[in-house]
Amino acid sequence: MANENQDVERQVWQRVFAQPQTKPEGDDLRMLVLSSLEAAGAYRYLAGILTGRSRELARRLWEEEQETTACLRGLHRLSGGGKERPKGISAIQDRPDKVLEKCYHRARRTVTEYTARTVDSEFGSVFRRLAAKEEEHCARIAHLLGSNG
Repeated sequence: MANENQDVERQVWQRVFAQPQTKPEGDDLRMLVLSSLEAAGAYRYLAGILTGRSRELARRLWEEEQETTACLRGLHRLSGGGKERPKGISAIQDRPDKVLEKCYHRARRTVTEYTARTVDSEFGSVFRRLAAKEEEHCARIAHLLGSNG
């Protein structure tokens, strides 16, 4: 009985002192880059077809998403992933309201992904900023959808 308690206690302490396994892997970061490129493509498409203030909001989303893509590429390099660039994204041709709906849902998933990575000891602070920016994108997308739908 005493041996069982010691084994359990040892396992508990091993878990307590274990290093978290949250370091972003190269493939994971590549997928985030790809998702960011898709979002940037959608925002660029919207900036090209919307008018007035909506066009300006979409253009700003596009520019900010390009910054996010560059940041994610930098994290990919810092994690040992190299300079490779994902292939181009297919062109979007859909109604603006449908594109905005897809953008919103993608942005919400991205907020969750970035937030989960904020505990990383090396890149956590960067993901915290990216998550906040993506939350702002969700609000802008909802605004665009409400004013154009």
